Amino acid sequence: MYYPLTAKWTILPGNEAKATAALKKLAQDVQENEPETLLYMVHIPNFKEKSLPTPPAGEVCFWEVYKDQDAFLKHVNGPIFQNFVKTYGELFLSDFSNPPQVFMTTEVLTQIEGFSRKEL
Repeated sequence: MYYPLTAKWTILPGNEAKATAALKKLAQDVQENEPETLLYMVHIPNFKEKSLPTPPAGEVCFWEVYKDQDAFLKHVNGPIFQNFVKTYGELFLSDFSNPPQVFMTTEVLTQIEGFSRKEL
């Protein structure tokens, strides 16, 4: 069964442009090198549209679907994600561990119904 999840990170103030460029590259690298990652979407809030509650500035939302839990673990423990965190982790809110890790909230989901359309 698929392994869908959402995650949220926070870009530290002043790092928006560099973090956005790095996140775009991360998504491209995952697409090219992790075939068991079925969906990997990275979003930031659109403050021109009304959202309730208003999202915090710097928020990054990930929507991910993996072939299974093992594929997810390969992603987070694999070289692409680990090198990204090592190289760009300082651009994001971090926890208090040593060495610091990007602070993120993660929600693993169970699909009850729905569909996906190929982009027209």
